[in-house]
Amino acid sequence: MLVLFSLAMLSVHGYADERAMGVAENAAGLWNKALKAGSIDDILTLYADNAMIIQPDGSFSKERNEIRAFWQNIMDKKSGVMAIDVIEARDDQDGTIVTTAHLSDSKTMSASPGMMKYSYDGIVYSVLKRQPDGSWKAQVQQWRDTHAHVG
Repeated sequence: MLVLFSLAMLSVHGYADERAMGVAENAAGLWNKALKAGSIDDILTLYADNAMIIQPDGSFSKERNEIRAFWQNIMDKKSGVMAIDVIEARDDQDGTIVTTAHLSDSKTMSASPGMMKYSYDGIVYSVLKRQPDGSWKAQVQQWRDTHAHVG
């Protein structure tokens, strides 16, 4: 009986993780569409009204204009195609999903005969919150330092 209960709980947990990953992948698709368009206004629509960003240096951006300035800085520095890829996602509480995603920005540069590729990588931890309209928006994001690579 205990074994059956344990298997049932693993099955429920597995379904929750699958659902969380589906929500996270869908959200990443919306982010990638906005990033590809380079539209900060589109990016801002993906945040909840009370959103907060924890920047790599530990500072917080809580107001819409602070979040806009954060993204303006990123867009000014981006070197090529930015993309968010979900690494993992889990249900935290009803209506809340915690995700870990990889953010990359890369551009192939033809400055040398061997085609040099420049890129940076970073990790973004997000708390996605289900909104009254059924959409999922970032309520909290924590950004880890990005590291530049030339190869």
